[in-house]
Amino acid sequence: MHVLTGIQNDHCHLLDGPGAYEWWYADALDATGQWGVVLILFRGMPMSPDYLADPRAMSGGYAVSIYHRGVRLAFGFGGFPLESCQFDADGVGVSMPCGGLKVGADGLTMSIDAPCGSDGRRVNVVLRMPEVRQPASALDEASDGHSWVLSAARAAAEVSLEISEEHGRVVHHQFEALAYHDHNLGTRAMSCDYRDWYWGRVQGAKQTYVYLFTRRSADNSTWFGRVLPDGRVERFEQVTVALNRPRITMFGLMHHRTIRLSGVDSTGQIHEVECHNDSVCEDGPFYQRYVSSWHTGDGELAYGMSEYMNARRLAEPWIRPFLRLPWVVSS
Repeated sequence: MHVLTGIQNDHCHLLDGPGAYEWWYADALDATGQWGVVLILFRGMPMSPDYLADPRAMSGGYAVSIYHRGVRLAFGFGGFPLESCQFDADGVGVSMPCGGLKVGADGLTMSIDAPCGSDGRRVNVVLRMPEVRQPASALDEASDGHSWVLSAARAAAEVSLEISEEHGRVVHHQFEALAYHDHNLGTRAMSCDYRDWYWGRVQGAKQTYVYLFTRRSADNSTWFGRVLPDGRVERFEQVTVALNRPRITMFGLMHHRTIRLSGVDSTGQIHEVECHNDSVCEDGPFYQRYVSSWHTGDGELAYGMSEYMNARRLAEPWIRPFLRLPWVVSS
């Protein structure tokens, strides 16, 4: 896993090989853990049933979720032909019929306004980061394999969300949060190189902790570090990861509910955190997402987002009917 930082590396890399993908991700969770959103924009969709069936049939697309008290209130997932989308290779910009991502003088804005299924339900989420402070690593191109860009992993954000049904708006809420934004890309399908994928982040009072752990994979990576208030990203050394409380879902997905991480920063200080994935807000045949509670070595308790993915299952044909259930294809 090639790791980069900074908004300047957030541009589209225009990968076009079979199974290639690129996605821009953002999430925000209020301080109480009550309200949360996730927005993802894709160029090449690793979870699309059409792309899995034909890895040369690349499209653009989106996924959006709204959570309240650990329950997913709304979910939209769909795609568009590439010719109806725009992906900026020179700057930071994504545009498609349902929304997009842009960075300008007023900060970073990511928005999705899209249907949730075919029953007239619709969700509209706008996430704004007025000040994105993220010192960048050198401008780089994607290496062969997979890359992860910590674009703006700690930034104050304003979030507006709406859920509408045929008779009108049923939910409207606004909140402020420390939000997280990253960017993943790969030159080939995830299932070629990954089996297990554990990821999580928590916005603490003094720093943001982030981890990515891909065990039993050809691209075997362990990354644990922090983002400081000024945007600097520091990868810890001497990292250890302990997976505890194993569970099996109704789909036969083996995962762990508690993850303990330890690492040493550049001053020699040891950082220890414990991520508890007890609140499952998305549950599927290859994937679980959690509104997680985190304990740190200095006694802080905070809420964050985390996920477990069995990427190997994406290569198995039996999974595609399950993925098609919420799928919306637009022309």
